[in-house]
Amino acid sequence: MKNEQEIRLFTQPVEFFKHLVQTAIENQKVKLDTEIEFYLVSLLSQYMKSEAMQRSGEIPLAIRLHKALITSPAEQAQILKEIGDFSLYISGFFADSLNRKIVDIDYYMAMGGAAYSKLSHVFSHQRLQSLYRDLCKRFGTCVDILAEVSDVTFSTTNKDLLRLYEKWLKTKSARIAALLKKAGLFPIENSPDLQ
Repeated sequence: MKNEQEIRLFTQPVEFFKHLVQTAIENQKVKLDTEIEFYLVSLLSQYMKSEAMQRSGEIPLAIRLHKALITSPAEQAQILKEIGDFSLYISGFFADSLNRKIVDIDYYMAMGGAAYSKLSHVFSHQRLQSLYRDLCKRFGTCVDILAEVSDVTFSTTNKDLLRLYEKWLKTKSARIAALLKKAGLFPIENSPDLQ
């Protein structure tokens, strides 16, 4: 059987990320609304610019969340969206960079989910409410999709299996469990009998 590799040329980052996001969705056998798929593609395109990353990471998330809760509704929506987007991007695309930091992936996932949940209540438009409610509910799935995109774009040959297992312990991600199984490790929940 001949192994043929398809060569794809993309002229715009949106096309590139759309292909990667759709491939990750297919690989993980998840179903996402087209709005969430488009949101993830837009998020990846937005954070290609280094100034977007710098601006989003200047002030700690907890302080920004506090500010969002005491400000006007228009400013609140903007701040909550930035918190949710930054948390989703970091949790999915740069989760390994959080290794041995003061805050880990679970913090970013909790902050992002909370921001999207609150954001779903800020908007009066039903479609926006639904989008951010779905982003909150499917936050872990979205993180897994972005993590696969990150794996493809930063493909590494040696995985830190211990770190991958630690990430699975915090997120219980089906994608990470599948990666561990592929490497011959079968993650199990902590059982009271084992402690």
